[in-house]
Amino acid sequence: MTITKLEDISVELFHEIFIYFQFHEVFNIFSNFNSRLAAIVNNMPLMPIYLGLNAMSIRVTEFYYKYLSQTNVSHRFISLCISNELAFHNGLWLASNLSTFNNLRHLSLIDIKRSSFELIINAFSPNTPLIRFAIRFSTNSRAAYTFVGVPEGAYYEKIFHLFPFLRVCDLHFWRYKYNTLDNEIVLPFNEVFMPIETSLFNLESIVIRECSPAFLKHLLKHLPQLQHLTFGLSTPWLPDKHPLINGVNK
Repeated sequence: MTITKLEDISVELFHEIFIYFQFHEVFNIFSNFNSRLAAIVNNMPLMPIYLGLNAMSIRVTEFYYKYLSQTNVSHRFISLCISNELAFHNGLWLASNLSTFNNLRHLSLIDIKRSSFELIINAFSPNTPLIRFAIRFSTNSRAAYTFVGVPEGAYYEKIFHLFPFLRVCDLHFWRYKYNTLDNEIVLPFNEVFMPIETSLFNLESIVIRECSPAFLKHLLKHLPQLQHLTFGLSTPWLPDKHPLINGVNK
């Protein structure tokens, strides 16, 4: 009977094995085993990073903070999924370190606070080569309370302007019926949503959690190459006593 030793396993097979682990597991299990495995881990193809998911402990979170902050490491990663599900300050950490991920192509934000989300968006440079971008929430209530009173379409123009190469976009902004609109993002005169000026010529797929018919019609004018659309319709994102609400509902 032939016995295969670790030293005899090909690099390609190790890469296949690593797919079944998260990055910190690969690093902790294999990088300290011997020098050959350490070299394989340090030079393996780029793996997606999931920070804050699956009840991730503080210890593991701190490992990612330290490891990903190294300049010789951060540029290697193209896919990040960042979650604030367990109330860690992962959103703030990402905003502070975003400039080091200069090869980032996929970014998913889950349960990120509005303040952190805005810091992250403002940390990006125009023409960032992201091709996938997602904003998601683990519950409907989180989605609603995160953007209380924010006008419909508030962040679309910013996202479209920053990420002109997007191909896939998943935006789970949720309408929250409130007595007044947010006082930091002011609707233009006589408008019921924040207008979009930038078109995305590469976007092929978009998911919108909630949108009004008027905003959806406006949005589609700026997505000429769109092939897949998933959306949920809502009433206008205006307070019941807003002076324009009756005109929109006619």
